[in-house]
Amino acid sequence: MMKRVLRGLAAGGAALARLCAGAAPAMAAGFDLVTTAEAQQAAQAEKTQPAPVRTRSLPTPEAPAITVVSPAPAGRAVAAPLRIEVAFQPAAGARIVPSSFRVLYGLLKIDLTDRLRQHATITESGVVVDGAKVPEGQHRLFIQVADDKGNTAEQELRFRVGGAS
Repeated sequence: MMKRVLRGLAAGGAALARLCAGAAPAMAAGFDLVTTAEAQQAAQAEKTQPAPVRTRSLPTPEAPAITVVSPAPAGRAVAAPLRIEVAFQPAAGARIVPSSFRVLYGLLKIDLTDRLRQHATITESGVVVDGAKVPEGQHRLFIQVADDKGNTAEQELRFRVGGAS
C-alpha cells in the first residue's frame, strides 16, 4: 500500500514538474500589450495630427486618484517586457469599481483593456501586470477608473522603451 502511495506521489510530482516547466516559458515570454502595428499607427497619428488643446483641471475631492508606480513616469528608458503597476485611491466615502478600469493607447486611444485584463490583477486598490511587451519607442497610456458614486479619473502615462528615440 505504501509503495503504491509513493509511486502515485512520484507520478503526480513528475506531472506537476512537467506542467510547471511547460508554463514557465510562456509566463516569462510575456504578452503583447501593444503590437508593432499599433505603435506605428500611434506614432504616425502623433506626427500628422495637431496636438489637441488639453486643459488640465485640478483633481476634485470627489474624484478618485490614480498613481502610477511602475514604470516610472519620467526619466530613463525601460526594458520590455515591463511591469505596470498603478494604485487607486477613492475619495472619502467612495469605493473604486474595478470593472470600470480601462487602458487606452496613444493619441488614437486604442482600447487595450481586454488584452491587459487577461494578464492583470485588478482590484479596488490598483492594477498590477507583469510581462507586458511593448515595441521600442515612445508610448502613451491613458488609465481610467471610476468609483461607485460615478466619479471618474484619468491619468496619462508616458514612457520610452529601449534606447534613445
